[in-house]
Amino acid sequence: MCLSGIDALCDRDGHLQTDAQELLRELDENDTPLIMVVSRSSPWRGTLGRRRVLTIEFEAPDYDQRLHLWQEYLHAASIHIARDECAALADRFRLGPTQIRDAVRATQDWARSQSASPIIEPQRLFAEARLQSNMRANGLVSKVNPVGNWEDLILPPNARQRLRELSAAIKRRHVVYAEWGFAQRVACGTGIKALFAGASGTGKTMAAGVIARELGLDMYKIDLSGVISKYIGETEKNLDRIFEAARSANAVLFFDEADAIFGKRSEVKDAHDRYANVEVAYLLQKLEEHDGVVILASNLKRNIDEAFARRLHYVIDFPKPDATQREQLWRGMFPSTAPLAADVNFEFLARQFELAGGDIRNVVLDAAFLAAQDSGRIGMPHLVQALARQMGKQGKAATLTSP
Repeated sequence: MCLSGIDALCDRDGHLQTDAQELLRELDENDTPLIMVVSRSSPWRGTLGRRRVLTIEFEAPDYDQRLHLWQEYLHAASIHIARDECAALADRFRLGPTQIRDAVRATQDWARSQSASPIIEPQRLFAEARLQSNMRANGLVSKVNPVGNWEDLILPPNARQRLRELSAAIKRRHVVYAEWGFAQRVACGTGIKALFAGASGTGKTMAAGVIARELGLDMYKIDLSGVISKYIGETEKNLDRIFEAARSANAVLFFDEADAIFGKRSEVKDAHDRYANVEVAYLLQKLEEHDGVVILASNLKRNIDEAFARRLHYVIDFPKPDATQREQLWRGMFPSTAPLAADVNFEFLARQFELAGGDIRNVVLDAAFLAAQDSGRIGMPHLVQALARQMGKQGKAATLTSP
């Protein structure tokens, strides 16, 4: 007898539910050989009663095996793409043989559904490979739909250059680790880890989304309020679920306000301090072992534990924009179809108010809603009113001088 899909009878911690326990007790009454197909062997070994157990591990295919599978299935489907693109598929998507086959077949079905005979671009294969991934972490993460592109990132040249280097490193990771053999020099984990450090609203989330979009990967934002638990052992379980789900989903993990959980370890004064340090140590281990892309965002770089900093491949600073960059942000925030009054003075707004990009976005949207209820055109009075509200939220008073 073969039992497949029995993982559905486990709770989120991997413990057997009552129905599964009763089923195994029934099967344990006779000596029928039993094959169980499960995702993880550890929760099951203690539930099989007096049966003698032989565990056979099916390891996920490594990069070379994935590359061979993609080449094999693409050749059988008469789909021709450049070797570099095939290598990128094998590197960015850690799929099994069935998932790779299904991605290729879905691409074939899409081509057949077109009225003409289209040339299959690599982007189509990337999209189908992404659909084979599945990120499920029981509400601990939320999927981010990236907006913007490289032109929308208003940053100093050195920060933009470092972001480009980060994106290129993720793209060419298979060359360094697999083709050049550097994976043999790495103890564990061939993932890419980066820290984006800067004040709120300086573009850290947008930059992560731009990179994810360019790579053709989904991005998931970690809900730290749901991860950190006051109960002993729960935080580690939550982190384990997140990294396990991200591994199978081939996704970019984005930890916003990361210093809340990646912060410096404290001096041990009581049991709570000792346990908090255990959480940080466990997170260090999971971060080091993870083979995917992890981006941490922090308002203060100095708040990140030194042990985490040593494991980061890239640390990129996001400074507050200067007057020239603020003017670019003001202008870029208005779509070409937005009805803009002639009295709007972007140079004055940029010079007068030292706001970050996120604050400018909030002001523009507030002014747009005010204008929609008023004249139908977004003018300086609407922007000034919205600015006063935004400054009030920050506990500041808006002071105006003549444009």
